[in-house]
Amino acid sequence: MLTPLNLQSVVDQTRVAYRAKNHNSRKLARMETRYLDFADGLVNYFERFLTTPDTPFAQIQHESTAMQTTPLDDAQISQVAAFIRNRLQVQYDRDLMSILELAGVYITEKSLGADIDAYSTQTADGRPWIVMSTEKKSVVRRNFDLAHELGHLVLHTQVDFEALSAADYHMIEKQAHQFAADFLLPEADFRHDYALINRHSNPDSYIALKQKYHVSIVAMAMRAYSLGMMSYQEYRYFFGRLNKLGYKNQEPLDDQLVPVRPGRIKALIELLFDHDVLTVTDLMQRLHILPAFVVRLFALDADFFDRYTAKKPIFYTGDNVIAMRPQA
Repeated sequence: MLTPLNLQSVVDQTRVAYRAKNHNSRKLARMETRYLDFADGLVNYFERFLTTPDTPFAQIQHESTAMQTTPLDDAQISQVAAFIRNRLQVQYDRDLMSILELAGVYITEKSLGADIDAYSTQTADGRPWIVMSTEKKSVVRRNFDLAHELGHLVLHTQVDFEALSAADYHMIEKQAHQFAADFLLPEADFRHDYALINRHSNPDSYIALKQKYHVSIVAMAMRAYSLGMMSYQEYRYFFGRLNKLGYKNQEPLDDQLVPVRPGRIKALIELLFDHDVLTVTDLMQRLHILPAFVVRLFALDADFFDRYTAKKPIFYTGDNVIAMRPQA
């Protein structure tokens, strides 16, 4: 039987990790927690109608937490990144979003403005969320944001982000940034491929590696420099050349790599509506929710519900009514 949506506060704003340009954006967490309450409440409602398989992310989190000590150092972060990549069986970075969704991470998109790239958190009942910005951004930068938020989910679930000083906030962001670099550019593989580059200071030399790793040319140069594979002089010349080529705002392949969008929640809704488990009428009359609200909440295509709205009602006749069992 359909019941009204039971909306509860499931997100602690002190546990929301923002991918923001400045610490002052933390005040927006108070607004985003309500958004997540709605998103999580609807997902909970939709999943009541299904038997969902167990996913490994909670166990992966538990195992990675056991590897960490306080304070975190660079070696631990690299170790955790390698462990997570292996446990998730990541072969190609371009598949990261679908791999995380299959593992049990709920990913959605919404407009976050110019100052926030993404954020992540975990609900009171343990559901991990990553919210990506719908602002226009290259595929590789979105992929780095995704890996950055994954870093927060495995390194910082117990951090009180509201209590952090500016210096501590910077340290936390730096740790997630390092995790993303270690995760997307595994040291052994990257060292092998980087050795094949003829001119380390030439941004154009990184184009083939960008296609392989789905990481920006700038991020690869920074990774190479941090691993001691690029000299300071090469590093400086690289950025000078980068600006001269006009790659600061748009790199090669940015207009060719196909964006990947979250699919798990969309597939969940499609499954329920395709099989008439739920109808648009149910949304409006039982849950008091307009289809447009769901579209906006999960950044679905504007015409997503059109095919379900256009469905003809089922009329029952003597030929298609299932006879009830006679009363005893």
